[in-house]
Parts: sequence; structure tokens; C-alpha cells
Amino acid sequence: MSWQAVAEKDFRDAIRSRLLLALTVLFVLFAGGSAYFAAQIRPPPQVQFGGELTTLALIGGLTGPVSVFIPIVAIAAAYRAIAGERQSGSLKLLLSLPNSRQDVLVGKFLGRAGVVSAALLVGFGVGLFVVATLAEEFSALEYLAFVFVSLLLAFVFVSVAVGVSAFTTSTSRAAYGAFGIFVVFQFLWNVLVAGFVYVGNGFGFPGPEEDFPEWLRTGAEFLTILDPTAAYQQGVSWVGRQLAENANGQAQAAGATDGPFYVQDWFGFVVLLFWIAVPLLIGYWRFQQVDL
Repeated sequence: MSWQAVAEKDFRDAIRSRLLLALTVLFVLFAGGSAYFAAQIRPPPQVQFGGELTTLALIGGLTGPVSVFIPIVAIAAAYRAIAGERQSGSLKLLLSLPNSRQDVLVGKFLGRAGVVSAALLVGFGVGLFVVATLAEEFSALEYLAFVFVSLLLAFVFVSVAVGVSAFTTSTSRAAYGAFGIFVVFQFLWNVLVAGFVYVGNGFGFPGPEEDFPEWLRTGAEFLTILDPTAAYQQGVSWVGRQLAENANGQAQAAGATDGPFYVQDWFGFVVLLFWIAVPLLIGYWRFQQVDL
């Protein structure tokens, strides 16, 4: 066996356990319902073209809910990937076959990523129908680009869950760890950035007429974009801008290249790839150290 075989087995196990079916139903309900409600709560006129409700406007209404829903589902689908095998004792059997620990980690990540991807694509396929029905100006390309960036966000939290699962010895710890990381990213990251500014400024915030030191402002900006949720929103913004420019025959949107590279919207993709790789590397390092 190899990582391909591990991934295939993991995907088949998800089908047999009806995990794939449950996730698909969740994504169908979420994508269809979110698209409908995003259309009912019409976005501000400045994000619509010609006063019409466009695909980009609907995507703007979907980005916030998606950035919360996808991480929760991805973690729920993946946190048991390795910890569950270890807790049941089947991990020793899996490793007794010609599989290295690297094969197991990579295969588990790809298997769970495949499960989440399949459910997401079916769910957002239903969302595509809803958006096409409700949008007054519809673009399948814009919607599919949004789905692609959403897949990257899903892969980030599958990686987080699998990495934590490889790091811990029980499913409960894997769940606490993975969901704890989600809470930090989703709700506490800005607090951590504010703490960095507070400490860096000599345990105080600048007054109303004071400026941040340049190094402190740069550091705060860079830390802000390291949040994968912020990176996801930047990625969606970049894709939307590029498609809008191409549709309008524009070479470049005003202000699209202002500021350092890490505040550019395209840099969001770099951050997403970073968070796909790092949890797996840390999980693999720990997985190699432990006795099973």
C-alpha cells in the first residue's frame, strides 16, 4: 500500500459510514439557503453593477457565512482521521502493511480533503442553480472561481484537523485542539494582533494624534493577513477584481497594487497554501516521534 491506497480506503470508509452523505446534505442546505438569503438582503448599490443584483454581489454576501461554515464542517470531517485509528488500535494494523507514517498522514489528508471536496462541490452546485435563478446578471465563471477559493479554505482546516489528529492520542483531544485553533482564527486573531500592538508600543496604544512606529504598523498588517479567514476574503476579492477587470476590458483596478506585497489581495493565496502545509508538517514531525 501507499499514500494513494490509504486515501482511497479513507474515502471509501467515509462513503460506507455515510459521512459523505451527511456532509453533502449539509452543504446543499447551506449553499442553497445562504444564496437565497444573500439575494433577499440586497448588497449595497456600490457592489452592484448598473443597480442589478450580480453574481459578484451575491458572492459578497456569501463570503462571511462560508468563512465560518466551511472550517467547522472540515474539522468535523477530519479530526478523527488519525486519532480515531490510534484510539481504536487499527493504526498499528495500518502501519503493519507497507505504509510509512508519511503515507498514512498524506493519505488521510487527501482522503478527508476528497470527502469534503465532493460534498462541497455538490452543495455549491445547488448554490449555482440558486444564484443563476436569483441573480439579475449571472456569471458561472465568477461563481466557480469563488468555489475554487472556498475549496482552498476547506483544505486549510482539513490540514489543521489532520495535523492535530496526528499530534494527539485521543479523538477528544483532537477535537478540542482543532476547534480551539478555529476559535483562535475566527474570533481571537484580531485580539492577538491588538496585543502585539499594545506590547510593541510599550504597553499602551497610541493616542488619537500619535502614529504607530513604522515597524509596528508593518508587523500588525502582516499578522492580520496571516489569519486564514482574512486570507480567504482577500483571495475572493482578488478573483472578483480580476474577473471584473477582464469583463470590462480594464488593465488594472485603481489601488490594486498600492502598499506592500503582503497587503495585496493575491497574497491571500500564499497564506492559504502556507496554512495547508504547516499543520501537516508539524503533525508529521510529532507523528514520527511518538510510540504507538
